[in-house]
Amino acid sequence: MLCPQCQQGVQTRELRGGECPYCGFPCEELNRRVSHIQVILAALFVSTLIYGIIVAVLELYIGYEAPNAGESEAVFGTALMGAAAGIFVASLIFERRTRNAMTIERWRQTMAILGAIAEMPAIFGLLMYLLFGSLQWMVLFLGVSWMLMLRLGMRLPAALRGIAECLRTT
Repeated sequence: MLCPQCQQGVQTRELRGGECPYCGFPCEELNRRVSHIQVILAALFVSTLIYGIIVAVLELYIGYEAPNAGESEAVFGTALMGAAAGIFVASLIFERRTRNAMTIERWRQTMAILGAIAEMPAIFGLLMYLLFGSLQWMVLFLGVSWMLMLRLGMRLPAALRGIAECLRTT
């Protein structure tokens, strides 16, 4: 691995007490913190896949009949899409407010909250399928959820740099 501070290649066996032998940066602590974030985000992404699998099993093998099938789901679906958009805007505001006072814990909390926000549209899609049997809304919401997951993935390097910066200053 590369030490985030001195950019020297360091093998895990070369670490002295979890620190870089060249500059003393706590590489082992960084890896531990990063792996926690990765596990949380992976679990959230896998859960969205599981929602899709649940719908596929209900649709293809069980022949699920929704209690409100045949009713117009457009109003409810549009309301949930508005809720998803509102949650996304709230996440942008949340990110902006937390940028100035970032600690290691704050980075971890931010990534977990943004991951949960990215999962919410998938839950909305599952709800639309279970209530109305609407496969189209499920696919739409699942797509929105995955787009938010991609956005979160693009933010991950900044979070990792922020965590490394916090470790440099401690």
